[in-house]
Amino acid sequence: MAFTFANRGLYTLMNSAISGTTDIRQAVFKGAAPTVAAMRDMNVLSDLTAVMTEAAAAGYARADLAGVALAEDDALDKVTLVATAPTYSNVAAGETWTAVAYYIEAATDATRTLIGVDVTAATQVTNGGSITGPALSVNITGS
Repeated sequence: MAFTFANRGLYTLMNSAISGTTDIRQAVFKGAAPTVAAMRDMNVLSDLTAVMTEAAAAGYARADLAGVALAEDDALDKVTLVATAPTYSNVAAGETWTAVAYYIEAATDATRTLIGVDVTAATQVTNGGSITGPALSVNITGS
């Protein structure tokens, strides 16, 4: 029989790495995203910035995410990691955003642990106003 994680095992592993006090942040990118296979092999934010261009429109800055939480769900056999969607205020018009990266804050991009990349279904064109980024919501299962 194959190994199967218990929901509490997943929760315990995630909780040791990520808690409500973990400094999870979001960075926005433009242009074509790397393949899923390439993204899976990335470890730190600098791996992504080496192949994608970070947003640079006036008013954009990396966002510190609030509301970081883990929840164990025995009914659906999963652990969910969530964080509140950030708002980018007064972002200059004319830039097309295609992806966001979630990472754990550290001293440099070479030491910032890359959690994952969300290549959004629709691009976001900046228009001089506020933009609400996607919320972090990831389900982790043991299979």
